[in-house]
Amino acid sequence: MQLRALEVFVTVVEKNGFTRAAEALYVGQPALSKTIQKLEQDLNVTLFDRTSKKIQLTDEGKLLYEKSKEILAKINSLPESLNELSQVISGEVKVGIPQIIGSIFFPQIAYHFMKRYPNVTLTTKEDGGVIIEKLVTQGELDIGFVVLPAANTIEAELIYQDKFVVCVSSKHPLAKVQAVRLSELKDEKFILFDKSFALYNLIRNHCIESGFSPEVSFQSTQWDLVLELVSAQLGISIIPKKLTNKLNDIDIVALPIKEPNMRWNIGIITQKKCTQVVCTSRIY
Repeated sequence: MQLRALEVFVTVVEKNGFTRAAEALYVGQPALSKTIQKLEQDLNVTLFDRTSKKIQLTDEGKLLYEKSKEILAKINSLPESLNELSQVISGEVKVGIPQIIGSIFFPQIAYHFMKRYPNVTLTTKEDGGVIIEKLVTQGELDIGFVVLPAANTIEAELIYQDKFVVCVSSKHPLAKVQAVRLSELKDEKFILFDKSFALYNLIRNHCIESGFSPEVSFQSTQWDLVLELVSAQLGISIIPKKLTNKLNDIDIVALPIKEPNMRWNIGIITQKKCTQVVCTSRIY
């Protein structure tokens, strides 16, 4: 039995006829009649006395009409009740954000969160994904935004996916090619994010799977410094494609990777005991 069928049934009763109900619901009368027939079949009862020219309910129909109004009234009141709840929820949520994820996603996430929960304070901790994951596991942070996969000891939910690109100086020999295989970069010097970033191990592991261990010439916690070093022809880097939107005024070419299929999977993590995206132990 579906809520839509109950809505149709109540409308037929209150409009005192199938024709008026069909007009009110903007559906054809045959479709409306089929909905009522199926409802009767599902419940194994007769809802209308069809021996009368006027709409008359059977005893079962009267009972269903009263119960349906109660059910629909409760359903219709849910949005208002949820809105009222969001207004009274208060407290603090401690959020861990790696710099790259923070600069791309967090402002918009924070805006929508604060709009829905105006009485909740967001306290942010910026650090590498490896450290963020550890702090969430230890309970020092309520939630974290990290690169997946995450440890099995925490809950994780995928929220965003992107491809990786290879960044080279416009003066680099690869700058003129359409796309590259990761294996073709074995003789290059790499500029990577710091080891505290999950991206470091992710990119390194992909290189190893492609047959070589990358020679890392620089590491940094600052994505803009990484790109400036690439522009200065001190090496190449691999970054999420989303970051190429920030390449304004930087002398860099971004190349697609045709092999392997490298994905930047961003997820929200919480402790296992937290059943909601926002840990309820911090909301009171």
